[in-house]
Amino acid sequence: RTNMVARRGRAWRRRQRRKHENRPVSLGHEKSFVRFFQWLHRNGCRNIPLKPAIFPETGRGMMVTKPLKNGELTLTIPKRLLITIDDIMDSYLGPYIERADPQLTPTQALAIFLMCEKHREEKSFWCPYFDILPEEYSCPAFFTEDDFRLLPNSLRGKAKSKKYECHRTYKELEPFFKVLADLFPDKDDIFVFKNFRWAWSAIKTRAFDVFIGTKTWSHLRDIETPSPTMFPLIDSINHSAKAKIRYHYNEKNRCLESRTETVYRRHTELLNCYGRADNDNLLLEFGFVVPGNPADTVTFHLVEDILEHLQPENNELLERKILFLARNNLISDLTCGVTGVSPQMLTVLMVLLCEQKDEDFWEDLRRGRFEENGADDIRGRKAARRLLSQRLRSYSTTLEEDEKLIEEVTSPCGRLALLYGMEKKRLLGYALETLQHSAKVAIARSVLRKLFSR
Repeated sequence: RTNMVARRGRAWRRRQRRKHENRPVSLGHEKSFVRFFQWLHRNGCRNIPLKPAIFPETGRGMMVTKPLKNGELTLTIPKRLLITIDDIMDSYLGPYIERADPQLTPTQALAIFLMCEKHREEKSFWCPYFDILPEEYSCPAFFTEDDFRLLPNSLRGKAKSKKYECHRTYKELEPFFKVLADLFPDKDDIFVFKNFRWAWSAIKTRAFDVFIGTKTWSHLRDIETPSPTMFPLIDSINHSAKAKIRYHYNEKNRCLESRTETVYRRHTELLNCYGRADNDNLLLEFGFVVPGNPADTVTFHLVEDILEHLQPENNELLERKILFLARNNLISDLTCGVTGVSPQMLTVLMVLLCEQKDEDFWEDLRRGRFEENGADDIRGRKAARRLLSQRLRSYSTTLEEDEKLIEEVTSPCGRLALLYGMEKKRLLGYALETLQHSAKVAIARSVLRKLFSR
């Protein structure tokens, strides 16, 4: 056997190294996680088939320690481990929140509670949970101006708005923080912006908006919507659009139950679906993007992109066409994604570019009743290719330049901004290839039809 191993070549050794590199690295031995799982066990969360690990593609997540069957009860989290609005209002903060003027929102109340409990350290029941949470996040609240500059223009404004929302909320709460000063007379650095940003980001990226508990709190505003709740352990499960986990709050047992709806092999990553979301929403709300995200798209706007590019001259005809498109709900979903350019975008381009003034003809285009590789089809696809190429040229860097730059950027938020832009450029490139391929196929079919019709 020793001789056989010795005779194996470089290709075999390379495959073994690659296999080892793709394995998750367990974090279960780290002191903070040992303490966290002991805390879960002491408080009724037993037989947990998970342990923390670092995964090559998703980073820190939860690894399955035994095979899981479809429909199997995976986790049972007792309510006392959760951080709910009920817990906050029944705590030492409750009387202060009840007297707050103006009233606080549930999210503000939860953020303040997290700040206070984190400061209490070992005195806090949730201390082992806080110890495993990141000190910093990669959501927009943590972006610097340099990080924002690495984002494409299409998302930069929205990301800055998210950071501004965090700053504005902190400013609104400053008078209330002064009221809480007597709770911690020996400390004056608890209610600083740094701590608020951490709590705010923890809620935005990890909390679930659910109805748990039967109490209603008239002292809070915006209480009609589901209130944010922190779910220790469950909030450490990473996102996948294909994941299927069903959650149910068992009122009788006062615990949250989760069941997998897919099969998991041992040592694979347990994944959760945060909802079908494109990379714009994932970055803005959670601080990450998914490479090859099937829900991701690049959006084009009718006025700023399409009409600006086409520059039609007949204003009267253009007005009629826009009204036709609006009546038939064709102005939205002007996108390209993993399947190429959306049918609606191609339809809009064909309608805007066609010379016919008859709405019945436009209706035929809308219903797909047009000749493949005919004049209207060709015009629409050519215009789509020009729009995609124009959008690619609008970026300040190419995909190849980004791939080099991402190795030099050390900021996690900066790397995320670059990765976001790279995914958009890949989508545009793929859509261009699809259009070019379909044009070649259509030409080939046309040539063959002419040959066989002789």
